[in-house]
Amino acid sequence: MIYRVLTLFPEMIRSVMETGIIGRAIKEGALELETLNIRDFADNNRAQVDDYPYGGGAGQVIQAEPVYRAYSEAVKPGSACSSEGKKRRVIYLSPQGKRFDQRMAKEFSRDDELVFLCGHYEGVDERVLEEIVTDYVSAGDYILTGGELPALIIMDAVARLLPGVLGNSDSPEVETFYRDLLEYPQYSRPEVWHDKDVPQVLLSGNHRDIEEWRLARSIERTAANRPDLLNRYNARNELTEKLKKARVQNIPAIEALLFDDTDILYEGRDLYLIFDHDELMLYAGCFDKKLSHYDEAEIAAICSLVRDHDDKALKCLFLGLQECIWNEGCTDLVMITFTERNPLSSARVRDYGEFGERLRNNISSALLQGRTYYEFLDMSQAAKAEDAVKIGLYTSAVRSACLRDKA
Repeated sequence: MIYRVLTLFPEMIRSVMETGIIGRAIKEGALELETLNIRDFADNNRAQVDDYPYGGGAGQVIQAEPVYRAYSEAVKPGSACSSEGKKRRVIYLSPQGKRFDQRMAKEFSRDDELVFLCGHYEGVDERVLEEIVTDYVSAGDYILTGGELPALIIMDAVARLLPGVLGNSDSPEVETFYRDLLEYPQYSRPEVWHDKDVPQVLLSGNHRDIEEWRLARSIERTAANRPDLLNRYNARNELTEKLKKARVQNIPAIEALLFDDTDILYEGRDLYLIFDHDELMLYAGCFDKKLSHYDEAEIAAICSLVRDHDDKALKCLFLGLQECIWNEGCTDLVMITFTERNPLSSARVRDYGEFGERLRNNISSALLQGRTYYEFLDMSQAAKAEDAVKIGLYTSAVRSACLRDKA
């Protein structure tokens, strides 16, 4: 990831970014940082980059030309931290923008390069914003003296999601907002401080009891401080339980609800549609595996929502639907899934060569993460699907609709 910051105060950016965990990531090459002082691109000897606003009014406005020159210098081929051919996003920090949150941080973390334009005074000439900016982002509903602090917040939040930045690979996920719950209380040594004891369950060594205690405390905190998040959490759990009535065919949707940042877009009598923001995937399916005909109104609702998300989702997977409800750009697949809680033994895969051994390794890896293993095979691999059934896996029909290219 490359960060470029167009600012009047580059030393402010560097003083924060070059310390602590983020500073270490920059030194180790997990991140790259370039700051450009907009004043260096002024067209006068006084390095003045602001002027009075047309139409009158209080304050000064940063002029378009020095901003454009700084931007052009930052992104020209051969510049420092050059990134030709990579995905670039130009972010203007403004209270008029969309409010920054964890979901946006994940979205930004998928890019190759983030360019931040930090405004000051009464803002920046609208014409250069129209020419270079891709995203308008706000740090919240309050007013600051400039865009540097919001830029630092965003860079920190995005950086911790990148490989090699945090030492513990689990840390980005198992914290506040994980699964729509606030984080549980944390304790460290000593066991007693100011006559307050560490909860005994945390000293017990019983991992199941500890996890149950942490979940209960997370739910308590969320109910007290963020009831909106608790409502999302409860809705996801309730839908997950409904999907388990036709578990095999709905495994991908269940896994998304349990482990990913997922929105419930539609939940009808027979059909559902969810969107997995982490995988950029839509999942549609039904609650009853025996149902062979679906309500026309529910089909229309699902199809309309899929079309509304074709600029966000890469694919929509129609899971186990016996009636075709979508034909555009579809490929028929077979899903194989392993629902047992114990790993496959070597004896069970011995007669299936490399395919069997690969299944055994992948299933073991999924079980270690507490997940259910599934895989999609195209129709040319029907023989492998048959072998998977002989080994002990289940199969289900899936229709995959490609909505847009990954790029």
